[in-house]
Amino acid sequence: MGYWVNTTYINHGNVSEVADTLVAICRGEGMKPVSSPAPRARLVVEPMQYDSALHNDLWGVAIFPGAASWTVVQTAPLELLAECAPGAARMRLAELCRRLSVSAFQLHVYDSTGMILAEVSKDGEVLTSGFNAQSQALDQFDWHGERLSKDTFEAQFRLHPFQDLVANAELGDDKAHAIANRLGAQNSAFCDNLVSVDTLISCKPFTAPGGVTVYFRWRGPSRQRFSPCASWAEYRAAIKNET
Repeated sequence: MGYWVNTTYINHGNVSEVADTLVAICRGEGMKPVSSPAPRARLVVEPMQYDSALHNDLWGVAIFPGAASWTVVQTAPLELLAECAPGAARMRLAELCRRLSVSAFQLHVYDSTGMILAEVSKDGEVLTSGFNAQSQALDQFDWHGERLSKDTFEAQFRLHPFQDLVANAELGDDKAHAIANRLGAQNSAFCDNLVSVDTLISCKPFTAPGGVTVYFRWRGPSRQRFSPCASWAEYRAAIKNET
């Protein structure tokens, strides 16, 4: 099993303001902020890990301070901020940047080798680079409505001044660690998917200094395709019955 990470770095130094803006965005989609659910044991196949935001009734977000003027975000579902709200042309992160008038970027590493970097300007414009060979999408150059390109097959910074930081890193693991150490600073240990797939999904206490967690619950009829499953066989049966 390789290394996986879906981490967002926002060029804003106030965790509370980032959290408040995320709450407003999620409220606009019918997701109501709720108290943290009771801690539970995670199962083998969790919809908050393996399905999209719009196929989940519960979202979890961890927001914590990184280096000076940077805030880090981990989510469950894993690509919550990379996905688009219903009817939106751009990812949720673009709307967050536009409202805060700051830039941000997301690093997505898939099984150590595949890597996509999404950079967002303070005006909400998105630049993507990299490629995910693991993708099961029919159009492998489509990524949450953004177009990947053969010309930018290797993930590279074009909006933020961090290309030198990752220039000598060969694998996605190395790039992720270099960025986490620089921008996660004192909280670099929290800049990986363990926060998403363990802390948030299991609703455990979040221990990053200065960090907060926010949970959101869908207010309409359930839109989940399956409940947490104890095995992949149980998951396949659930999906078969659902379809």
